[in-house]
Amino acid sequence: MPEATDSGAPTQPMAPGPEPVALLEAVDKTYRMDEVEVPVLKGIDLLVRPGRFTVLLGPSGSGKTTLLNLIGGIDHPDRGTVVVAGHDIGPMSDDELSDFRARHVGFIFQNYNLLPVLSAYENVEYPMLLAGVPAAKRERRVHKLLQAVGLADRARNRPGQLSGGQRQRVAIARALALKPRLVIADEPTANLDSHTGKAILHLMRRMQQRYQISFLFSSHDRAVIGSADDAIFLKDGVIRGIRRKSEHPGSPADHPRAEVGT
Repeated sequence: MPEATDSGAPTQPMAPGPEPVALLEAVDKTYRMDEVEVPVLKGIDLLVRPGRFTVLLGPSGSGKTTLLNLIGGIDHPDRGTVVVAGHDIGPMSDDELSDFRARHVGFIFQNYNLLPVLSAYENVEYPMLLAGVPAAKRERRVHKLLQAVGLADRARNRPGQLSGGQRQRVAIARALALKPRLVIADEPTANLDSHTGKAILHLMRRMQQRYQISFLFSSHDRAVIGSADDAIFLKDGVIRGIRRKSEHPGSPADHPRAEVGT
């Protein structure tokens, strides 16, 4: 479907290309609290391009986390279609979604969600252990990932012995352990100081480029737009605009398609 500009006028559809890593059509989500219904997402149409570094921008309460949860198979839409990595995940049962997430999606959480009794090495290894990856292959993969995120010398440290930035580096390595098609990060720098946050954002970008996978992360900081290939602007549960960069710098697609006002 065409992407809407901030004024509501549709832009031209994107040219055909590789299969999107995520495709949402006419997605609604409402939460119910006792007698009250709270619409969170309304009529979401979204294509997430494969192999891109994509940011979802919006203020608190705009629906960013809910949208990420739907794409990550953590929650179900009330209406509409959610296709991720070529799979329609809307009709899946909880068990099917759990298996789907393990095979196709990596997660980076704002609060890291590392297991405190495990070392950095063991936290990165854990998803592979659950997936039945052979020991020798696990060992090679963990060492490679910890080296990539700059924590080879901290492999035996537990989370309590690491700084916030180091914990998030472990979380990034863990998210990549099973070679997912998509990595989802909900406000991954929110609990970090500005200097460490920029370093983590830069590391995520390097990992995305190194492993050629898709990263989709949320932020309320518009300063991250320049680091992203694509920027999706969400407000009041509605996509207000999408700005995409083309693969060929200088082409018209490098310029903003839409951008919400502040």
